[in-house]
Amino acid sequence: MKIEQYLKEFLLYHLKQRLSKVKQDLEPVPEPPPDLKIVSYGMVVGYIDIITENEIDSVRVERWKKLILEGNKLILIIPKEEKLRITEILWKEGLAEKVSVGTYEINLLLP
Repeated sequence: MKIEQYLKEFLLYHLKQRLSKVKQDLEPVPEPPPDLKIVSYGMVVGYIDIITENEIDSVRVERWKKLILEGNKLILIIPKEEKLRITEILWKEGLAEKVSVGTYEINLLLP
């Protein structure tokens, strides 16, 4: 298994813990991207796409456009150091004001 897959599994676990407090569940999407759909009381509330450094391509951006045009909410979880580059892509594609962006960063502190 690639390191990106372990990272996604860790982030998925963390997101499930946070959203369970507000009575929302995460379910995998059969054909990613996006990776997950947010379900609250049986209704789809939105979608979450967890992105690692090497996963941005035109196919993924087109899937985002399709979801937003259908009226769905989209949340991107991206690496903190890639925020500028991904925000520029979102502005260029006209999606910046329609997408929520969250970041993650892994810090290891050693004595």
